[in-house]
Amino acid sequence: MKMKQVFVIHTSLVMVLLAACSALTPAHTLPAPTQTAVVQPATGIQYSYVTDRLMIPTTQAQTQLFAVNVDGDAQQHPDNKFGDLLTLLTSTAQGIELQASLDQAVTAGQLVSLHVVKADDLLNDPSVSWSLFLGKRTQSPPLFDGSDKFTLDSTAATESPIVGSLEHGHFTGGPGMAQARIFLLSQMVEVDLIGVRLEADLSAGGCANGKLGGGVTAEEFSSKLLPAIANGLNQIIMADKDAENALLKVFDSDHNRTITTQELESNPLLMIAISPDLDLLDASGQLHPNQDGVKDSYSIGLGFTCVPATFMAPGD
Repeated sequence: MKMKQVFVIHTSLVMVLLAACSALTPAHTLPAPTQTAVVQPATGIQYSYVTDRLMIPTTQAQTQLFAVNVDGDAQQHPDNKFGDLLTLLTSTAQGIELQASLDQAVTAGQLVSLHVVKADDLLNDPSVSWSLFLGKRTQSPPLFDGSDKFTLDSTAATESPIVGSLEHGHFTGGPGMAQARIFLLSQMVEVDLIGVRLEADLSAGGCANGKLGGGVTAEEFSSKLLPAIANGLNQIIMADKDAENALLKVFDSDHNRTITTQELESNPLLMIAISPDLDLLDASGQLHPNQDGVKDSYSIGLGFTCVPATFMAPGD
């Protein structure tokens, strides 16, 4: 059976505190997520791009702006629990700066995200594929003017294309799968996104108003994202005296001047923002949203723009 996470506290803080001890402890391990094969377009011209701006939500307005309906529910509810968490973090102390360090990682070529779009017509096409790839760090900062050449990260997994359509230059597609690499509180974090949905305004000159949404399993959230946040907060504590007292007051429950993952998991302020909000997987680990009512995944929504670039996709 699929593990049942006790992350069901969305409206009652009292219930959150009662569930805190067991909230991030899986009853047993889920199979690795898999996805039914998608039918890719039979024809099309291949266009290559690189992300020149990756945006993470740090306000409620951005949380809504970058949200997409990851689980495809009938209510068309936009999902982005990650934005709720980051908004809470940035509200605790002025020393928490998230977007600037991410911008620096992208412009320096430290964080390279590549895109391959296959379409017959970039204005209107009912069958389009959009694939996401991780690129290797560049030796010098990219110019992002179309002249850059990038190398794919051969250690990254082969991704499942996000198949969708273009209407008046606007792409909408999914679900798919992708690896996402972000720079969070000066920590490089790589997660596997499932049920990926993507939207963007697309042209030969690049993409704008991009939204990348998906889910990470509760286990990955606990083992990758939360430790990165804890490490990043501890770095801020050591470097910024103004932020130190505020962060320790809110998150250092045992008063040893170090913030741990466990303290984040049990923190009353964060509990409403670290609970999985999506039911994406069935009992066998297949992507099959909203089937058993078990919240097994955590929604993430990011914004991005991209420009033309040169590289070779796997299989070319």
